[in-house]
Amino acid sequence: MPATTPTQSEILKYLKDKTGDFVSGADLAEKFGISRTGIWKHIQKLKTLGYDILSHSKDGYKLLEVPDLLTPDEIVPSLGTKWLGLSYHHLETVGSTNDHILLLAAQDAPHGTVVIAEEQTKGRGRMRRDWLSSQGRGIYMSILLRNHLPVRIAPQSTYVAGLSLAKVLRLDYGLDASIKWPNDVLISGGKVAGILTEMQSDQDYSRFIVVGIGINVNYSRDEMEGPFRYPATSVSIQAGGAVKRREVLLAFLRRFEEDYEKFLAGGFSSLIPDLEEFSGILGRKITMLIGEREISGVARGFTPEGALSLLRSDGELEAVWAGDVTRVEAGF
Repeated sequence: MPATTPTQSEILKYLKDKTGDFVSGADLAEKFGISRTGIWKHIQKLKTLGYDILSHSKDGYKLLEVPDLLTPDEIVPSLGTKWLGLSYHHLETVGSTNDHILLLAAQDAPHGTVVIAEEQTKGRGRMRRDWLSSQGRGIYMSILLRNHLPVRIAPQSTYVAGLSLAKVLRLDYGLDASIKWPNDVLISGGKVAGILTEMQSDQDYSRFIVVGIGINVNYSRDEMEGPFRYPATSVSIQAGGAVKRREVLLAFLRRFEEDYEKFLAGGFSSLIPDLEEFSGILGRKITMLIGEREISGVARGFTPEGALSLLRSDGELEAVWAGDVTRVEAGF
């Protein structure tokens, strides 16, 4: 999907400001200092991008509908954030948004940079598992965070991202969203999103953190019946119809900025009440892998330092810092 030129972006903005009204080609030509033929060519380009623009030989042009795009034209003007996404990169296809943003980080990309792709050819989750990233069906993004955090604390950014997305899906869309510790978001027990946090650090403090997020937005039931390790779902399946990716993305970015600032100010303990409310495993029996070791027990809560408190089947309480939850059952 070719990007708009600066002139096309300005024409689009003007048509949006006049939504519902015709704008004459002569007025547009005068405003932007180009010929009416030039205006027509720009309008045709916008139409190829999916914008529904009515053309009338006498009245001019009227914007009827905006497509569900994640381009800068559709996201940046509506962000409403202080720092997140102000540096915004939209790609048609990329191997991995995390890999791309790591390259930008090496080129001094600023704190809060966001990379979005319509498709990933090498999308990955934790433990380098493949992540389905079909064209235009989901939200595939990475966020660059340049706060210098203690190495043990920095990965807790994963919890912030999961919490923010669960809040959006539950509070804004009325869906039964929850967090499967440490990095998955579920709706009614089906996995709708995964989070992969990567970090570059000095000995004790992070140099920067990359939070990669994949959200299944408008996948069909058939597409979600693939050979996944955990039952998968999408926002549209659970909502009963197609959902605007743009609206999900904007809501998430605003929420994440708010939750991340809360995390920086108050530490992990400030998030515990919300994490407990949105957890999909607390009070339930879980089975998890810690390296090659498999353990089972009831998830009891979170320690102030960020570990999962697990009451093992042998009656011992264990603080688990990292693991892979493979099964969630009812509580004892």
